[in-house]
Amino acid sequence: MKTYKVVGWLAIIGLICAIQPLDRAVEYDRLVLGLQQPTPWFQIVARSSAGETELAVTGVTGVVVGAALGGFREVAATMLWMKAHEYWSKGEALEVKALWVMRLVTLLDPHWLEPWRVTAWHLAYNLYVETDDPELQQKYLQMGVDSLKEGISWNPNRYDLYLELAWTYFDKVEDFEEATKWFQAAMRYPHPEYVDRLVGHAYERMPDVPKALDAYDYCLKRDPQDQTATGATLTIRERYLRPWYLAERGDYEAALEAINEYLNAKPRSSLGLHVKAAIAEQAGNTQLAYDTWKLAGDMSALDFFAQRKAVELGRELGIPIKATPQYLYMKRTRELKVDRPGEQQMR
Repeated sequence: MKTYKVVGWLAIIGLICAIQPLDRAVEYDRLVLGLQQPTPWFQIVARSSAGETELAVTGVTGVVVGAALGGFREVAATMLWMKAHEYWSKGEALEVKALWVMRLVTLLDPHWLEPWRVTAWHLAYNLYVETDDPELQQKYLQMGVDSLKEGISWNPNRYDLYLELAWTYFDKVEDFEEATKWFQAAMRYPHPEYVDRLVGHAYERMPDVPKALDAYDYCLKRDPQDQTATGATLTIRERYLRPWYLAERGDYEAALEAINEYLNAKPRSSLGLHVKAAIAEQAGNTQLAYDTWKLAGDMSALDFFAQRKAVELGRELGIPIKATPQYLYMKRTRELKVDRPGEQQMR
């Protein structure tokens, strides 16, 4: 064996030996903190809605395997993350082999937050736009959500992944009720102040005007100089509060007149259309609600919530309308809740 090869292997062995005390200290801290232990190497599998499949280890070198088997999980995970970056630099981040490598990193070092976040982002956002098939898009949304929920189960005392999951629900799924639950879960731990405002934004989009005001009032009590919360509060009170209260009193005709006054001036206001559609639903006017949700969805390609509501009401009315990925996701979620009524998700 050539001298440089011997020196190279000695250097690798020396590095592993040097890192071992730190690696053991990290493992000890995890036990003291009561955190779960990472998945044993021999049990590492890829879990999907179809069941469990043996994990392909494309791109895993002998050094990585040796590090994992030798107890140097963080070292192995770091090596694999570098391999994932290599795939990204080559434009191969969305290939199956790259996703398997990212998945392997989360299993080797589940307390490392960045791989959970990036893996979920590739699934729910990048792979989502790689296909026009709503069924596949729904599947990728579900995989991204599941990845973040699994990451939270390993890291329950940090706000980061709660926020990532809440944002995925808010921005991509547009399930605002679910988004508020996860935003509020993130708020239980030290977090940036803007997270509190996102709760108000989610309630606005539902729409639920009183709860949105409550959320922004909380922000103002925390920081009276919060200009975003101040502006949102003034906007809600000026535009949406009167029609909402009229509808709560059962005066739907007056409520619709009031919101139409605003929409006559701002006909492309998505929030205004959401409020009008919600009032029409409360009034039992399914046709008006459908027309309004469809208008909002047609005006904005990113208003997935309005598009999903239009699909739901359209099917009630017998109007043929193409299912969206968000509609399929919500339909599947509801079916699972019916099938497993006793199952509760972590909050």
